[in-house]
Amino acid sequence: MLDFASLLVAIGFATAFLSVILFAAWKTSRGDGFLLTCAIGAVMIAVSVGFSTLDSFHPSNWVLGIAFALLLGGIANLYGSATQFRLGGSPWRRIATASLVTAIPMLLPLLSGYNGITYAVGFTGSAALLLMTSYQFWRAREQAPMTTLGIASLYLLVGLSFLPRAVLVLVRDGIVVTGPPRNWAQDLSVMLVIGAIPALGAMTMALSQIRTAQAHRREALTDPLTGLMNRRALFETHAGEMKPTDVTLLFDIDEFKSINDTHGHAMGDRVISLFAEALKANLPASASAARIGGEEFAVILQDATLDRAMRHAEAVRARFIALVEAETRLTCTASAGLAAGGPQAANIDRVLAEADRALYEAKRGGRNRIIAARQPAREILPDDAASSPANPEPVPSA
Repeated sequence: MLDFASLLVAIGFATAFLSVILFAAWKTSRGDGFLLTCAIGAVMIAVSVGFSTLDSFHPSNWVLGIAFALLLGGIANLYGSATQFRLGGSPWRRIATASLVTAIPMLLPLLSGYNGITYAVGFTGSAALLLMTSYQFWRAREQAPMTTLGIASLYLLVGLSFLPRAVLVLVRDGIVVTGPPRNWAQDLSVMLVIGAIPALGAMTMALSQIRTAQAHRREALTDPLTGLMNRRALFETHAGEMKPTDVTLLFDIDEFKSINDTHGHAMGDRVISLFAEALKANLPASASAARIGGEEFAVILQDATLDRAMRHAEAVRARFIALVEAETRLTCTASAGLAAGGPQAANIDRVLAEADRALYEAKRGGRNRIIAARQPAREILPDDAASSPANPEPVPSA
């Protein structure tokens, strides 16, 4: 048999150091609250190990009860950390519920002096909480597949290792024991825990870094005022050739400069936000909508016809007018140009250029209208390059 007390001391120091690292990481990234919850769990487990070590030298049912209560509370915090990572929000109600559900069944055998049953119930509760934690990380696997599945696997292995401990303590030691159970399952479980602690710590830190990187990328690809894609995101999403069934809509808020000049930039920002709301309310979920300029928006509808795109554009235009009038009592309109991908290959730049020409016609025709490009976007061939304008006229800023 291994020196059990030394193994417990190793676990205690490992979890204590892990809690310090996790707390320091949380201090530098306050948005990752799951790190703090995990750090609290590690502290509770470290203190629990201290009481377990004391119980191994001076067996006492009360020391045993405190050790298991802290252990179950610590693992419940790990479970809460996993749910917090996956779902967000406060984990404390789940933590309290999990702690009570697993700890209360130990009270009766503990008070009755049946410490063997106390061990079995405590090991079973620990296994249940660890398996629940594993399940939460498995459910969150889309956020960072390799890392979350690695964490889920470790929690699964450690959780399963507690089950033979619960069985053997009753089968080999009985319902009353004179000290901590010693058997192969106990040694195997403790060795797994010692190996899992640094691995879980490293992967938990990696999760935080991955989430931070993902948040930074979202910020880089999102317009902060509207929550829509920005120009970079739109061009990255549609970097290849446009399909013939893709339709591009280019919107521009009419006479937007006069709104800023007359009513201030705060009102201008609100008008832009209302246009984004109109887009979100009247476009299919598959559409790519982006703010590509000050008051200019682009939408790409996949597998659509010009007629269908025209209906969506008209719904956006009408909704925008109603929203602005209802909230600000201003009369504000928008114009749009539409262009389809066409039978020949065309990239997003060429299709946007076609939509831009149609938008210019809508502006020149009196604004507050939607016009589709006369011809679908296509590659400019050498034969007709001379007849094609090198620099299409820009949309008026008014």
